[in-house]
Amino acid sequence: MENKYRLSKEENLALAKNLVTKSIYSSARLEGINISLAETKAILDGIDVTRISKSSVALINDLKTAWDYTLDNIDTQINLELLCTINSLVLKSIEDFCVGTLRETEMEVSGKNILPPPNKDKVISDLEKILNNGTKTQQAIECFLYGCSNQLFSLGNKRTFMIVSNMILIQDGAGLMIVDDKDLIDFNLKLLYFYNTAKSQPLKDLLYNNCIIDK
Repeated sequence: MENKYRLSKEENLALAKNLVTKSIYSSARLEGINISLAETKAILDGIDVTRISKSSVALINDLKTAWDYTLDNIDTQINLELLCTINSLVLKSIEDFCVGTLRETEMEVSGKNILPPPNKDKVISDLEKILNNGTKTQQAIECFLYGCSNQLFSLGNKRTFMIVSNMILIQDGAGLMIVDDKDLIDFNLKLLYFYNTAKSQPLKDLLYNNCIIDK
């Protein structure tokens, strides 16, 4: 899986800053929030959008906090500690002891798969393997799929791993990963297929072909 783009880190960082609102909007849509890009921008500008629930507004503002941290610390080594930090930020407004820590209870995924709590040493080993194989684009996609399939955290896995996967891309000038509106239904269908069958190639192809961008 070759890198699609070869930007400088500075160019990629500027791109990410320019598209951060779109990235946040995309993540909100992936969480099932019925919101427009304009409404997302208004919320981030501190404008009250009355039809959007307080919990959704909090989710969007928490995503901005997490993205700000990521872009301000773009050279930070990507490891389990960083993942926990990003998770704590995307869930900043949630008062829960589990925020920013590995899940300690079983979790049901897609209505039929029961995942045991993740083993910390195995997670560290898995992340090292992902981050030391293939191109940065491959690493970013594999990291996102790993987060979705293993559900390391009790909440916020897609949000956490989307940001971390973008961090991988930005560090290498390999573009950004954003699920556009036109791909949202297909993404959700392929993600469900991945959950139910463990077959990842259709989702990988969608992410690579449609969701890795440079403008």
